Amino acid sequence: MQLNGRYFAALVITLIVSAFFLFGSLFNQRDNTRSEQDGQAPSRAPRVIYEIYEAGEQPALLVLRGRTEAIREVAVRAETGGRVVEAPAIEGAYVEEGDLLCRLDVDARQAALDQANADLRAAQQEYEGAVALGDRGYRSQNSIAALEAARDGARARLEAARQELDNIYIRAPFSGWFDRRAAEVGDFLARGEPCGVVLELDPVLAAAQVAERDIESLEVGMQGRARLVTGEIVEGTIRRIARQADQATRTFRTELAIANPDGELRAGVTAEIIIPLAARPAHRVPTTVLALNDDGNIGVRIIGEDNRVRFVEVEWLSDDAEGSWVSGLPDPAQVIIQGQDFVEDGAVVDAVRAE
Repeated sequence: MQLNGRYFAALVITLIVSAFFLFGSLFNQRDNTRSEQDGQAPSRAPRVIYEIYEAGEQPALLVLRGRTEAIREVAVRAETGGRVVEAPAIEGAYVEEGDLLCRLDVDARQAALDQANADLRAAQQEYEGAVALGDRGYRSQNSIAALEAARDGARARLEAARQELDNIYIRAPFSGWFDRRAAEVGDFLARGEPCGVVLELDPVLAAAQVAERDIESLEVGMQGRARLVTGEIVEGTIRRIARQADQATRTFRTELAIANPDGELRAGVTAEIIIPLAARPAHRVPTTVLALNDDGNIGVRIIGEDNRVRFVEVEWLSDDAEGSWVSGLPDPAQVIIQGQDFVEDGAVVDAVRAE
């Protein structure tokens, strides 16, 4: 009997516990059904806070990373060989077109010029004498023509000797900055070796690579600005957009021309290039609501129909002190501003509008 009493007590306890869970489940189901009939999410749904945002007209900004460049950079090279005997240009100084950068030793070039002068005088005299004799019938026209050709050849050799002598003067091909010296007095320069590098910096270029998806929004002549790493913010105009993409990166080189009459802006400085684009409808939302989906695309979680969370991919346009401007949201949009990191796309939530 004692054993049966223990079994009986265990049975009673089991029935009481089962009844407790059964009635609790029924009450929870009734409460959830009542909430659904009232148009509210069941109490077990996670709670999020949302705010309604309406679209406004916001100019989009195309932000690029690039650097400044000289509009022209030329290594000025020797057109003849010789030893450098003079290098008057100072590195970093401004030079005018035609200013002397390096001068080579004359060597035998002056003697070659004198010889060419003498040869031309002799050839001219022979030709003139033959013409006089031909007028009297003592020289044939063939011999006169041969002497004329010899005179013309002597004249050409004289011009070549003059050019060779003039080549010892290595001059600036245009006005600009003598940036780097490549030869000092005493160095020997072979034909084609550089004396130095001249830069033209007015205008200076801010160059960057533009992605394929953005290139159609740009046109030559559009205004832009560059924020240099040195702190300057300068205005410019798009002067060139490449017609062919870089085969490795599939991007297009774009150049912003910036006036630089005093040469204060330098080449090779890192720059953030900002191009204002045409205004379009966009939403300004808190930057904290921006998120990435599993594919790595940026977007915003909003409240859709039946209080279901919907992840909407957006295009980031710009930032300001009040948030981020994005395009791609419905208008108006019920954007989740609290709790968005704890809900998934398609989840039913208890949505409460922010006070």
